[in-house]
Amino acid sequence: MLVIGLEPGLAVTVISVMSYQDRFPWTAAFHSEKKETFCFPRRTFLAKLGGIGLGISALSGTACRAAPKLMARPACQTNAWPISNGMDDLISVLKTIKTLGFRGYETSFRNVQETFSNPELARAKLEATGLEFVGMHIAAPDQYEPETSIPPFTFLQEMADGASGLGAEYLILSGRGVAVEGQLDRAALKRKIDALLKIGEYCQSKGVKLTYHHHVDDFLLGGAEIDDILERSDPALFSVWLCTDAAIQAEVDLVNYFIHRHKRIAGIHVKDTRDDRQVILGQGVLDGVALAEKLQKAAWSGWLLVEEERGRYRKEWPGTPAVQEARQHMKQVFGI
Repeated sequence: MLVIGLEPGLAVTVISVMSYQDRFPWTAAFHSEKKETFCFPRRTFLAKLGGIGLGISALSGTACRAAPKLMARPACQTNAWPISNGMDDLISVLKTIKTLGFRGYETSFRNVQETFSNPELARAKLEATGLEFVGMHIAAPDQYEPETSIPPFTFLQEMADGASGLGAEYLILSGRGVAVEGQLDRAALKRKIDALLKIGEYCQSKGVKLTYHHHVDDFLLGGAEIDDILERSDPALFSVWLCTDAAIQAEVDLVNYFIHRHKRIAGIHVKDTRDDRQVILGQGVLDGVALAEKLQKAAWSGWLLVEEERGRYRKEWPGTPAVQEARQHMKQVFGI
């Protein structure tokens, strides 16, 4: 446990209930005569914290403030774990997610596609985990049509049918952005919106909700592309799956964006970043405290999802410990 005094002057005081010289040798040079009290320049302190993976968000006072009581629901994307053996691997991962205290999960269509022809048994296995199937994510750049910037309608029909059969709440769709040289291609955007509305109606007929997970390329210009889609779509047919690190990389004011559009946001991937790289939630530049305050004020009841992606690409990456740490941070900052 740390008590950190960020005084108006240059000094920073850290008083610990354990010896931080043992854990962080760099504090030894600043050790005062009083046991376990350290006084040293603020700039040095912040620089050293950055070196061990603690960003400004870690200094937001989460240990000294009561987390807000949110209506949001905690969930986890399965990308933290490599899944190469379809349902068998997925069920094992879901059991881990359950033990970490999440309420629901999101997973790629690739992890469940083998069950589409006979979903009843698979659905029973998924429901037996005790988790809610929040959404099936479709990110398939090789399928994006030049005309619509999303996969073909027939492919998406198959995905919607599969998601419905497995009991997923959302079909989470990603596509390609239509900004060209700093401006939206209006003709391309109209084609994309028309295609989204078409599949949105189909999803509704199947009892599945369509939502759009943006990345950086379709969230440029202050999120203008997504805003246009929202303006021209029925809230009953279309919502947004907000991604915090993509918003940060697109230089969008994340908290302000949420304030003005929260009624159309169905889920939020809370991913942290530092120096253009993903880091464990709480170790980067994401201001979780500010976001939590706005979630509480809006009485937002959507899904708040941890997404740790590095394990998908690096089998040696410790997916479970990373997600466990992110889950703990979610409890401390968001209170869920």
